[in-house]
Amino acid sequence: MFQPRSTAFDPRVAAIVDHLRAIEKELGGIGKSAGERASVSASAIGDQIAETIGPILSEITHRFRRGRRLTIGEAASFGNEAVKIGTRVGGDALGRITSQAKQRPLLTIAVAVGVGILIGMAGRRT
Repeated sequence: MFQPRSTAFDPRVAAIVDHLRAIEKELGGIGKSAGERASVSASAIGDQIAETIGPILSEITHRFRRGRRLTIGEAASFGNEAVKIGTRVGGDALGRITSQAKQRPLLTIAVAVGVGILIGMAGRRT
């Protein structure tokens, strides 16, 4: 089925193989130099990206810090306002209790005794 090749093809095949090896070597050199150039370019691009993104990230960080300071200031302001309102409401409640105690002293004593008994009973259970 297969005919043995004549020896006349051997020098031609050897020449083709030599040419293919030379091409392979040349392509390897081209690939290596292209890889080195790509590496240098990628490094330069990475540096450019870092130089571009660095200030942007710094600005974002600055905005977050400024927002946090504003939020803390607002929280302190709300806290102070809550203390003022609580003081006013507590003072009003104390004034009402005082006026009721002056108008109804026996009822006030009865309520105080009742609250004392409830606290005493709750203390015994625990």
